[in-house]
Amino acid sequence: MTGQKIRWGILGTARIARKIAAALHACPRAELTAVASRSREKGTTWAREHGCPRVFEGYAELLRCEEIDAVYIPLPPHLHAEWTEAAAAAGKHVLVEKPLALDLRQGLRMRDACVSAGVFLWDGVMWYHHPRAARMREVIRQGRIGAIRRVTSAFSHLWTSPLPADQEYRLNPAQGGGSLMDLGWYCVGASLWAIGATPRAAWGEANFVSGVDESFSGLLSFPEGITAGFDCSRNLAARRWLEIAGEAGSIVCDDFTRPWNEEKTRFWIHDAQGNAETVNCPVANQETCMITACSTQILEQQWDRQFLELSLQTQAAIDALRVSSLEHRPVDLS
Repeated sequence: MTGQKIRWGILGTARIARKIAAALHACPRAELTAVASRSREKGTTWAREHGCPRVFEGYAELLRCEEIDAVYIPLPPHLHAEWTEAAAAAGKHVLVEKPLALDLRQGLRMRDACVSAGVFLWDGVMWYHHPRAARMREVIRQGRIGAIRRVTSAFSHLWTSPLPADQEYRLNPAQGGGSLMDLGWYCVGASLWAIGATPRAAWGEANFVSGVDESFSGLLSFPEGITAGFDCSRNLAARRWLEIAGEAGSIVCDDFTRPWNEEKTRFWIHDAQGNAETVNCPVANQETCMITACSTQILEQQWDRQFLELSLQTQAAIDALRVSSLEHRPVDLS
């Protein structure tokens, strides 16, 4: 650590890494120290564009650098376990892009590697760290909507890859492709986050195109008759919908994964008579919120493991939903 800043390295130059680079520059408790790329030329160009002082050719070279405290891994899902374990072995804290892994087995392996090495691990779901999520949680705890009975969510957008099909991991099931692992991860995670319990059964239906799910609909059942339903798709208009319905009212948010407008971050509380209260939340960039949370935990040596546990529960539910869609049957998680 340099003073009171965590020195971050980034493994790869994926598009999402641009947002993280900006967040690192905006966070007073972090600094962007280095980027690694398989191509030095590509890495040098990226570093110049994003104000990164050091470039390494190859991810392993960055991990050997003693001037790095933590790494962000925006690599495709099938590489998450390998490079998380390598980072842990090198003594680096790890923020890995979602989904956490290809399956729960890999996720548990990643957790164990980090715990054994004494480093922290998070997945890159950003909205959990935004002040709006904390405000929603407060409304739930206050009992404003009563006991939660149902969570409904949707995440979709029209998507066309700029890469040839054989180079696009999102179209390769062995590499974590498909809408469930990409978009559905947010919906399943939001459901578990809101309900605060582990599902006991899962049902999934998918529309498969070239071996990957282009769209997915799922249902999770929880104890006491609580349910969560969602749909995700790459062939629908952009939707980011979340409703947390209780016995006395509901929380409604139409952009939970990312605010349509950072200057107008809000949600609504609906009561049983149809009255809607707008709750306006502090203006904040969710990438910066996430980087700040992770860096603060490292500096204070207080790992908030609730987010990793939520990631592992999300992974378990995703695994069950995938099996259900392939075998056309409900899957028991109990």
